[in-house]
Order: sequence, then structure tokens, then C-alpha cells
Amino acid sequence: MALRLLGLAPTAMRALLVLLVLAPLCAARPRKGKDYYAILGVPDHTSDKVVLKKAYREKSLEFHPDKCVSTGSSTEECQAKFIEVSTAHEVLSDPEKKQIYDRDGEEGLKEGGNGGGKTGEEAKQMFRQFFGREPDGNVRIVNRGGQMMFMEEGEPGSQENIYDDSNATELTSDIYKAYVNERIEPWVIQFYKPNNDESVEIHDEYVKFADTFKAFLNVAVVNCRKQRDICSGASINDFPAFRWFPAEKDSPPEVFDEGTPSAKTLGKWANKLMPDHTTILEDKRQLRQWLDNQKLPTAVLFTDKSSAPPMWKALSREFNGRAALAVVLRCDKVGVFKTPLQREYDVKIPQIVKLDPVDEIGKVAEKFESAMRKDILNLWLIKIIAVGRKAGPAASFREWTKERLEAGDCGSGDSQFCFLWLKAGADPAVEDATRQLAQKYRTDPIKLMWVNIDVSFGLLEAFGIPEAEASDFFVAFRPKRSRFKVHTGPLRFAELDAFVDGVINGGPLEAKLKVPKIEL
Repeated sequence: MALRLLGLAPTAMRALLVLLVLAPLCAARPRKGKDYYAILGVPDHTSDKVVLKKAYREKSLEFHPDKCVSTGSSTEECQAKFIEVSTAHEVLSDPEKKQIYDRDGEEGLKEGGNGGGKTGEEAKQMFRQFFGREPDGNVRIVNRGGQMMFMEEGEPGSQENIYDDSNATELTSDIYKAYVNERIEPWVIQFYKPNNDESVEIHDEYVKFADTFKAFLNVAVVNCRKQRDICSGASINDFPAFRWFPAEKDSPPEVFDEGTPSAKTLGKWANKLMPDHTTILEDKRQLRQWLDNQKLPTAVLFTDKSSAPPMWKALSREFNGRAALAVVLRCDKVGVFKTPLQREYDVKIPQIVKLDPVDEIGKVAEKFESAMRKDILNLWLIKIIAVGRKAGPAASFREWTKERLEAGDCGSGDSQFCFLWLKAGADPAVEDATRQLAQKYRTDPIKLMWVNIDVSFGLLEAFGIPEAEASDFFVAFRPKRSRFKVHTGPLRFAELDAFVDGVINGGPLEAKLKVPKIEL
């Protein structure tokens, strides 16, 4: 009668009775094992990944050894807590594992094979996060006295360095950070493992490569059994691995991909990547332009090679800004098929010469006659730099080209005196006079230029010079004022010296330029 007072139909009353009887049986069963929600400090059953991730970050920092040990806990205790936190986050962030855990607890994960133990890569990742380094071999997480611990299984085989007695520098973490990560010079590095057959097989070839390039490059090796953090940071997964690290520290390394590594293939690869500040010279005109553009001491290598040798590239980088280095390639050692520039100079192959820019294409001022060793060449270049500084600016007439005119040399806006040697042919006496003139006035604020009037014949009209048979002329020119004066008389040093001296000391330039604009 009490039930009827509730106003319920008989069917509904029976359903209510069933619920009341079964309710205690349907209550949430206690989870077997650890409470992952409590470990992370998040609400029970939460699926919010942002909340889980934030909690994980806070807890993992709390139990990281750098902080945890300072609170008085042992490394083992911190390690166990860290594994607990990482495991809790991993399970609750995975919908499938979380469903099993919410239903059956930690034991359900173990029974179902979905989390009872970490896979090798999962354990390695947790190990890296905790210790901040690469593990030695595989990692297992084991239960010791009720605490979960990392166990490095270790790789079989030797861990010892194999390049200690060679010209390849074995790098440790401290050296790597200081010299490679903060580099200002290029490095060639082999990453190897002493228990790796391929790494051991390449040993002798790499030693030969290091012996050849030791004077030109920083040649190094990293033992990835001992320096695991370096190899991990460089993303090295296969061994041996060869990397070129450019001088610019923010530039990514180049990977060796020239086939089977050997002393020869590694040498070609390194030579191709070496910075090269040399100039390749092929003919007289190119040489003359190069000399005219130099304010530094010059040195030219004549070689039978098809590209600048590593030693010459290394010197060009070392002396960049202090000396100008050039190279004449593919010279004939026998002397039968000489290159155009090889024919101009009495040099053996290979040969290095210092050039004086005074002649038509420059003359040999000094030959390097010692052994072709970098340390000896280094001293020789230092010497010619010192001699050049003592002598002052190079004495030379520069070719007045279209490019120089467009750049402002003796152009309409140039206020300096320009002394122009209008050449019609090769007159040794005039050549000697202009050479002496250039030497005397090399420190004066004037410009000495030469130009071939057979090519730029319009200059005769510009300076009011009547067309005549092949003959040289010498003109003083003030471009900004469009005024000039043509030298009359012999083109010998005494007469030219008097002419130049008179002009720069106030002698008038009577004539006005005959054309609106000079063109070369």
C-alpha cells in the first residue's frame, strides 16, 4: 500500500526495486595499483590534455634530479617518482590506455599488455628527459624494492677511443661545445663507435686523410660510445658518419655523400667545401685587371691542378684581407702545352711568385723557392706583407675601363687630378718612364690611369688630339671641371715628372673637354 501511495505503476515499481538491490554491486570498484590521477594531482577521470600536460610539466620538474635531490631525496627516490609521473601522463594521455585504466586500474594495463612495461624507445625517451643524456644501449624500467628504476643494458664491445695516437682530434663534450658549437673555422668530424665494424674498417683511411689535411683544417672524431650527448645532438644514427661544419656557426653541417669513404674521397669532398678566397687567372687582361684592383701584396700559384689545392685555399682564408692570392690552373709540367700566362713567366710547375704590378701585365718580383709546406709558405707571406707595408702603396698605372669610369674614377664628379696615359703601342722607353712616375707619386692623392686608344679612340676627340700614327699621349685631366692639358715633348721620366709636378702645384689646365661626356 505504501508503494501504491507513490503513484507508481507496477512495472516501474519492479524496476526501482531492481536498482535498489543492484546499486551496491554497481558502485565504482577501487582501482588496483597506483592512482595516476593523484600522482599528477588532477581531477579524477579528467580527459583534458591541456590540464594533464601542465600537471606533468610541473611534476616532472619537481622530481627532476637537479631540483629533487636538493630537497634531501636520494637520486633513486627522485628517479622512481619521475618514472611514476611520466607513466601516469603517458597512460592518461592515451585514450585506449586511459579507458583500460579507468575500468581495471594499473593491474588491468599489465594484464592486457598495454602498459605493463615500457617499450625500448619509450624508456629511452624517459631516460633522456631525466638524465639529460643518451643512454648506453637499450633501457629497461625495472622494479627494485618496490621502486621503478632505469637500467641501461649497455652495448657489447669496446668503448675505447681508437684515434688517440693520430692527427684526428678526439672531441669531448666540453671541447665540442667550445670549438664546434661556437666555431669560427670549419671542422671535419667523423662520428664513430669503436664496437662498430664499419667504423673500425675506415680507421686507417681516416688517419691518412687527417695526416694530409691536418695543416689545412680542423680534423676531428667523436666516440659515440663515450660522447653520447654529442652524437644525439648532431642527430647521428648511422656509423661511421662524416660531417662538414662550416665556419659560420649557425650554418647546418654538410653530410658526406661521395660514396665509399676513403682518404681520397674524403679529401675531394673536403677540398670542394673549403672556403676559397683565391682568384682564378686565365689570360693577360684578367691578370692586369686583378693587379689593378689590388691594394694588398699579391701572390700567384701556377699549378697543374684543375682547382685550387687545399693548402692554397687554406692560406687564402688565413690571409684574407692581408694578401691577395690567385691561381693559374692546368699548367703543363712538361712545358709543351703551356697556358697563356704560363708562357709569360719563367716558372716551374708548381711555382708561387710575388708579382709587381708595374709592367704591362706585372713582373715577377720574387719566386718562392722553398718546400711547398704550409708553415713555410705562411712565413713567406708574412714576410712579403711586411715588406709591402714598409714600401707603401703599390706603384702602378691602372687601366681606365668602362667599369672604373662608371664607378667614379675620373668621371664627371671626380675632383682629383687624373693623369691619363693614352697608349697606342708597346714602347719600352715609355713603359719605363711611367713605371718610375708611378713609383714616385704612389703616395700622392692623384690617379694614374692608362687606356688603349685603339679601343677607346673617342678619347683623342675628347682631348682635342688630332688623329695620327701610332703614338702615346699623356694628359692631365680635372674631371669635375672638365679641364685638361696635353703633355708636349718626349715621354721620358724627367719630362713627365716635371709636367705632373707643375700641374699638381697649380699649373693651369687651359683646355676645355671637347665632348659633353667621356665614354670608354
